[in-house]
Order: sequence, then C-alpha cells, then structure tokens
Amino acid sequence: MGNTSMSNWIFSVKLIAVIIASFWTILSAQPSLGENTSQSSSQMLFKRRMRRATDCTMGFISGEMTSNSLRLASYSASQLDACLNNNVLLANLTQLGQIAFSRDQLLVLKEKLDEIHTGGLPEERIRQLGFIITVYVPEEISVWNITNADTLALVLNNSPNLNTSKAIISNYLQRSGPLDAVALDAIGGPLLCTLSEENLRTILPSELKKARPLNISTCTQAKKDILFGIAKVAFQDLAGDPKAYFNQLKPYIGGAQASDLQRLAPGNINMDFQTFSSLNPVEVEKLTVQNIRDLLGNNLNSLKKNEDHEIVRRWVNSHTVDEVTSLGIGLSGGISPAGLGNFSFQELPGSASVNSYSLLLSICVTVMGITLQHLS
Repeated sequence: MGNTSMSNWIFSVKLIAVIIASFWTILSAQPSLGENTSQSSSQMLFKRRMRRATDCTMGFISGEMTSNSLRLASYSASQLDACLNNNVLLANLTQLGQIAFSRDQLLVLKEKLDEIHTGGLPEERIRQLGFIITVYVPEEISVWNITNADTLALVLNNSPNLNTSKAIISNYLQRSGPLDAVALDAIGGPLLCTLSEENLRTILPSELKKARPLNISTCTQAKKDILFGIAKVAFQDLAGDPKAYFNQLKPYIGGAQASDLQRLAPGNINMDFQTFSSLNPVEVEKLTVQNIRDLLGNNLNSLKKNEDHEIVRRWVNSHTVDEVTSLGIGLSGGISPAGLGNFSFQELPGSASVNSYSLLLSICVTVMGITLQHLS
C-alpha cells in the first residue's frame, strides 16, 4: 500500500470514529420512548455521582442554618447535595420542606430521602415534606402509606396540581376508613366531587355535620343527591327550626327532591335566587305556584329579574299560562289553554325579545280558543 493510500485509509478510519462518537453522544442525550416527567433511575444515579464528585465549597449545612432560608436557597443543586448531610436533612426536614427551593434543589432533597428510605417514605416523613411533594409524581405517591387525616391535610396543602391531589386522596382512601370531618375539610368541595359515588356514600352524617360547608356545585346530579341525603340526616335535629335547618342544608340543596323543597317551603325561609338556581331543575318543575311563593318569599320578584335563566324557563314551560300569571310578578309564557299544546320558545339570533313573541302568540292562541268555543 502506497503512502498516499495509507494516509487516506488512516484519515477514513479517524473520520468514521469521530462520526460514531458524535452519533453515540447525541443518542445518549435523547430521552427514551415513553419516558415520563420523572427521571429514569440510571439518569438520576449518574447525576448523583456527578454531583457527589463536587466538593462542598459553600460550607456544610448545620441544623441551625436550616432556619436561614435565604442562605440555603443560594446553594446550587450540586452544592446542596454536597453540603447537606443526611442526618441534618432528617433532623430538620420540616424546616427544609418550607423553603422555596428550585425544582432542581427539591429533587436533591427527594433523591436523598429516597436513598435513606429505600422501602418508601414512612408517614412521619410524608407529613414533613412541605414543598418537596411537588417533585413527586402520582406513581410514586400511589405506594405511600397515608392513613391519618392530618397527614392528608398537610400534603394536599402543598399539592401542585389536580393529578397529584387525586393520587394523594386515592392513597388515603385505600388505607383509611370513611372520610371524617378533618379529611372533608382538607379535601374541600371541588375535589370531593371527583370522588366516586361509592366513596361519597361512606361519609358519616356526624362527620359531615362537623365539617365546614362544602361547595358541591361541580358535582354530578347523582353525587349531589347522595350528599344531600347525608346532610338531611346530619342536621335533622334542627328540623323543628326551618330557617336554621335550611341554612345548614343550603350548601347541599342541589340534591333536594321536590318533596324536600315542599317541606321547607312553609318555613318562611326566603330562599335567594342564587340558591334557587342551584336546585335540580327536574325537581323544581314539580313545584306548585304556592310552593314557589313560599320558597322564595320576599325574593319572589327575583324570578322576574332572572326570567331568562334556565331554571325559571323550565318551571314556566311546565305550568299553565294561568299558573304562571297567578304569581303576579309579570312572568309570561307557560302551557297554552284550550288543550292546544305546550309552546316553548328558543332564543333566536338577533332576536330583540323572545318574551314579546311569547306574549303575542299566547294572546293569539287564547283568542283562537275562545273563538272555537263560540263556534262549537
């Protein structure tokens, strides 16, 4: 082989080696298919080894220093890892969990805890996590052991998103008894509405009574029905005082049946329109004119002010014109007389006033009914 050929061959081998090395570097830097937001154990181990290769240059962290949040926050992730002893971490975890560290810094604390507690975090540690919980993913939380309602309250308070909150509650429900007042206060209404109907049925009336009022407006109708049924039992000792009874039932009134509303109506409760609008429209349709008068009392005129609201339209369209008119507040519409059927009107694009058309057609139908009676 000549000198020129040998040189070309050596150059080609070197070029191939460089290309392979570059390709391998790029390939190693890419996340594997299906990798989620949590780092793979090998990546985390690699980063840990890299950080451990860094000497502590900012000063080792003592227990006394954990109360100085500004100073600790100035430690980079690598320095936090190098300068924080595991014993100091465990002895001061509550304080460290309250410091507004960056995500990378919080991951350092998490990784240290995972190395200390290889079998999973005990409940004592879970209660101390504070902001550190924000770097745990639902899959990791699912293997925790949350059995205490106070623990539930603490971790939910620092939950970063809905999926994490759901994982926390699911973990608690699998390992504890029925939801007690502390758990209900921690979960709150909107999150409570994400639970299954089976979970809601486990709530004891005595615990619901001790809990703070829950906003269940986002619940399905079936879940509202369940919670109202529990609330009725919880506050039944107040049934002799209609106003006090109603005030306690108000947060759950969306699950009331027509018969429940009819029993409340004579109690001079003066239901406000916001509460009235939260009722089950199907049950409201069953209420008589007198029921409506009694329920709203001094707030009866609010129906006229909100006559375009769905719940008002549905009640009007399920009662006769005479019944609607007899309320005496200026509402119009209803089931037409003379057995000519039920006319309901949808709002048309660009329509100035649906009620004007409804009133005009009702007058026409009435005149036609009278005319037909005379002709017969």
